[in-house]
Amino acid sequence: MMCERCQKREAEVHIKQIINGEVKEYHLCRECAETMGLEGIDLFPHFNFDLSWENLLGSLFEPFAAKELRRPVRTEIKCQGCGLDYSTFQKTGKFGCPKCYESFRDYIKPLLRKIHGADRHRGSKPELSYIEKDATGDELEQLKKELKEAVEKEEYERAAKIRDRIRELTSKGDGSDGKA
Repeated sequence: MMCERCQKREAEVHIKQIINGEVKEYHLCRECAETMGLEGIDLFPHFNFDLSWENLLGSLFEPFAAKELRRPVRTEIKCQGCGLDYSTFQKTGKFGCPKCYESFRDYIKPLLRKIHGADRHRGSKPELSYIEKDATGDELEQLKKELKEAVEKEEYERAAKIRDRIRELTSKGDGSDGKA
């Protein structure tokens, strides 16, 4: 098989590109492949593919990644904590320290949203949040009883404190109407 680029030498390098389920194959001679290197986007304008590390890594996450993640990084971003740069993160897929999440936030937020459905960690068992809501509801009922008793006993300062606590709980979005 002949090289698809120069049409002069035998193809020794075979590249298979899969994007959105579409498979493209390229067959190149060793010289053309070496000339192309990892920055071959301009050498093959008719093939319309990019072999930069950013795009190779991005294609691994293609089902999950937002397209804006694969844009080239113009200024090299570095983590304030460990000094890791964004291109190293793209190559390894690993952060160096907890501050990396903050440093690269704008680049990883869309990816996290696609993979996890949110860009904030909700815990390993987020479905258990109903327990907290039930506990808040129980506390509200108890506070409403105490408020009624305080008003009946004419303990207005205590009643005001209880009323404020009820408002605080209802403003957290526990689902009650907020009336005491």
